[in-house]
Amino acid sequence: MIELKKTRLPETIKVGRSRFKIHTDFKYILRFIEVSQDKNARLGDFDFIYIDAIPISRLEGIRQINLFINPSQEIPRRTGEETKEVVLDYTIDSDYIYAAFMEQYKIDLLTARLHWYQFTALLHGLHDTELNRIIQARLWRSNTKAGDYERQQQKQYEAWRLPQPEDNEPDEALDDFLKELQG
Repeated sequence: MIELKKTRLPETIKVGRSRFKIHTDFKYILRFIEVSQDKNARLGDFDFIYIDAIPISRLEGIRQINLFINPSQEIPRRTGEETKEVVLDYTIDSDYIYAAFMEQYKIDLLTARLHWYQFTALLHGLHDTELNRIIQARLWRSNTKAGDYERQQQKQYEAWRLPQPEDNEPDEALDDFLKELQG
């Protein structure tokens, strides 16, 4: 999360009593997310994210990077209507993310160097782009009346819905790894 009172964005994580400098460019973080979703990933596979030194407790380092990537935010508040359904995939949706940044901000993500917090702030600020329409289609929920509009929305939802974790066979090893990451 960007703190406007500060002049710099954070570039370190704290593991134990030590600080470790990490790559904060969004491309590194996207790669980190990709590796963390790989069921065959080993703790050493995350070492690329560190700039100088690697924490002795690699697992705690990964936990801290996850907190860095997903900082707690005061708003939006939880309303109880949240879904765990995935509505944005940085790999599958990369063309639409690229196009939205180019359209809205004139930022070429292939050449841009953006801190992860800058990238996510700009991503959250997107409006009226094809990416927004795709996400809206993925968030759509049917009501009990099945009129023409609802049928059309259901088609859009099915067309743009991302594969969900529950769509795949359960992977106990990945589940155990993710539980370790969350503490």
